[in-house]
Amino acid sequence: MRKLGLFENSVSVGASAVLGLVALALCSVDLAACKKKPPVPVTQPEPASDLGADAPERAASSLPAAPSPGPVPARCHELAHGSPFRIGELAATRAPAEDADDGGPDEDDEVPAPFSVELGPARADADGFAISALRSVKGQTHALLALLNGDAGAGKLVDLGTVHGDPDPPQFAVRGKDLLIAAPDADAGGGMLKVGIVRDARGAAQITWGPEVTGVRRDSTFALESSGDHALLAYATETAGKIRVFGALLDPSNLKQKLNPEPLSTLGADVDSPRLALRKGGYWLAMARALDAPKVKLKARALDAGADEQIEGDSVLDIGTRRIEVLKLDALGKVASSALVVTKPGARPMSFELASAADGGAYIAFRDDDSTPGTNGGALELLHVKADGSFEKVELNAQADGTGTPTLFADSNDAGKVWLTAAGENGATWFGRLSEHTALGADSVVRGSDLIAAREGKLLLTRSKGTAVELSLVQCAE
Repeated sequence: MRKLGLFENSVSVGASAVLGLVALALCSVDLAACKKKPPVPVTQPEPASDLGADAPERAASSLPAAPSPGPVPARCHELAHGSPFRIGELAATRAPAEDADDGGPDEDDEVPAPFSVELGPARADADGFAISALRSVKGQTHALLALLNGDAGAGKLVDLGTVHGDPDPPQFAVRGKDLLIAAPDADAGGGMLKVGIVRDARGAAQITWGPEVTGVRRDSTFALESSGDHALLAYATETAGKIRVFGALLDPSNLKQKLNPEPLSTLGADVDSPRLALRKGGYWLAMARALDAPKVKLKARALDAGADEQIEGDSVLDIGTRRIEVLKLDALGKVASSALVVTKPGARPMSFELASAADGGAYIAFRDDDSTPGTNGGALELLHVKADGSFEKVELNAQADGTGTPTLFADSNDAGKVWLTAAGENGATWFGRLSEHTALGADSVVRGSDLIAAREGKLLLTRSKGTAVELSLVQCAE
């Protein structure tokens, strides 16, 4: 049991003995209360140096009426294997400080170092896991695919070649033993997407490149999904002074075929950040529509030369509002429904994710970033869009404030088991399986790491190691 060491030398020996007897009595009631609990990120009280002579009596009166229930069992455990699969080289990101402590990740640990590996989407299939990534090789950025076996202990890397500008990792879709790819790149004319396919990805891994889609917005996400004999690529481009989302139908058996992109969003406000998910007979499409910023009327006041205070109600920076729209597409990527607005008026969903639901609907997870610029993001929200076009909010039993885009993924062996993960504050990772009463929780095993895919009840975990990334499997209670 932890000793009480907050008192000055002025505290009498007799009073300290009384406290010792009280603590001994409490431990005798339940020895589990005196066991050391697993480390959790809590704020410890600062030592006080002026508590006074009556400190023992006040400390004794503040003791709980009953002992604590003992340590909480760990939610996750990492599965044993020889060594984790690694992408990149173990190069140190910074020289270790002489006075560095071992208190876990801090804000600096969350900033990626130059030339570090950047992971893209991950998918689980019958053979294991596939992940896209970007990696710096001799000063050039290479796009690649990592193919891992079922226990994530071994695998191979497929280099897709160099990419330029500041691209995102490739998107890909699984088609049996093949992987259909859309890799972002740039040339003198701006952003583009290179479409290709990796035949027998885990074997010979023969890459065939097809058409290039030009005029793609470099500051917007894009999406790729495959259904039946075709696949759909959704991206944002600027046309007639407005940003719109377009869709291009792909034929994986004939990538040389000319593409005929068609608009998926209506004219008007800017629309970008498309997300795709499969549904029976086609696709779900989610995208973000920008709305006009509300007019802020500044209070009239005399401006003094030395005045630097801001009157309450003044606006320093108004980033405007956005809304998330969801619509159905058919198997050929044609719009099959009107847009369903799933966010409330005045929302600022700066990052969101879309995934298929087992009932034929879809899930949308997002952060409503209504905080002051420069601070942590807003609360995490989850919506369930049903197959009939209605939707409802899913209550999350968690304090999951934080930053970063939430991630949704289903177990490859059971589409009904969908997991939600999100980066929390102070290096925590919140996660849980979606159910009628979804509860998100953190765990010390995954702190400072990310969960990106699920297969046979096991979760794929990634950890940054210098400029490299290591992948391993964990098993967690739902």
